[in-house]
Amino acid sequence: MTLTLTIPARLVTDENNARFAEVESGRACSGCYKAGCQGKTHRIPVETVLNEGPVGVDIKALDLGLLMANSLGWPLVGLLLGAGLGHFWVVHEGLQLGLAIVGLGIGTVSCRAYAQSLIRIRSREDLPCLS
Repeated sequence: MTLTLTIPARLVTDENNARFAEVESGRACSGCYKAGCQGKTHRIPVETVLNEGPVGVDIKALDLGLLMANSLGWPLVGLLLGAGLGHFWVVHEGLQLGLAIVGLGIGTVSCRAYAQSLIRIRSREDLPCLS
């Protein structure tokens, strides 16, 4: 059995007949609430035969781990390797900072985009009961 993260969403169609799974952002902090960020949504373009209404957006835990490692892991590893090399070579602190920034840049450039096929949209009837 594979562990899957499911986020409730709504299937909507815009004025150009493009279909999206609309996911509400998490609850906003008080700073975001004051700035007017409350109630923002993210849209994921989908090609599905489901009707408009409530759906679930699924991603496997392993795939989510790959996405997190690729978007956060490589830049962090590059930053730490750059700073570690600067410390190992016993260079001036300014140069250590420069090496850390270069490592961060190399780590960021090393990231790759994954296909949207990792995300699965399914109807609310197919979702397990969470209560």
